[in-house]
Amino acid sequence: MPELSAAATLDLWQAVEGRDPVGRALALAAASGREPGELAALPLGRRDALLLELHGGAALDATAVCSACGERAEFAVDARELLARGREAAEPAPVESVVWRSPDSRDVAAAAAAGDAAAAERVLLERCAGSPDLPAELRAIVVRAMAEADPLAEVLVDVSCPACGEGFVADVDVAGFVWAGLQARARRLLRDVDVLARAYGWTEAEVLALGDRRRAAYLELAEDGA
Repeated sequence: MPELSAAATLDLWQAVEGRDPVGRALALAAASGREPGELAALPLGRRDALLLELHGGAALDATAVCSACGERAEFAVDARELLARGREAAEPAPVESVVWRSPDSRDVAAAAAAGDAAAAERVLLERCAGSPDLPAELRAIVVRAMAEADPLAEVLVDVSCPACGEGFVADVDVAGFVWAGLQARARRLLRDVDVLARAYGWTEAEVLALGDRRRAAYLELAEDGA
């Protein structure tokens, strides 16, 4: 996926702002040029692979709250390793007496509307495995098969807390981090437009049409002359 231009970044930011998490992830993934219905039906990991390509960077910088002391721990996840993990997805494994499929965005939206975690799990099992009441052993087999078939659907990272040294597992929300990165770039661009419009009287379109290096050079000149 090609890197978004400055103007396209602001357009996407405006289109995505205010949506719920699932709708936001789908709107971000639509930057790949895929149709909305096709994106909604993709397994979550394949959707998030499109988001990692949109991110375009080598790393996802993240924070997570330590479960032991409550301090925030910073960590980074290699986006290229995640994409490689997604390409290593196993073929969907048959499970005796259960016809299952990997959850997609529509399933997650339905689960989110269910309320608590237990109710959400029941919704996912009913939609993706045909029954919310699978025996515990069979449920574990189905969940493991889903994870193997779609390894980017849940990204878990071992983190060591710098404050207390306790190790814990962080759940990486790929869509959330890609959205945070887009927000940060959009805010920088809005600031650039504001500064250069005040300094030179340029329109937003004129500022955004500048390449990143030229825009940065003009910003330096404008701020030196302020």
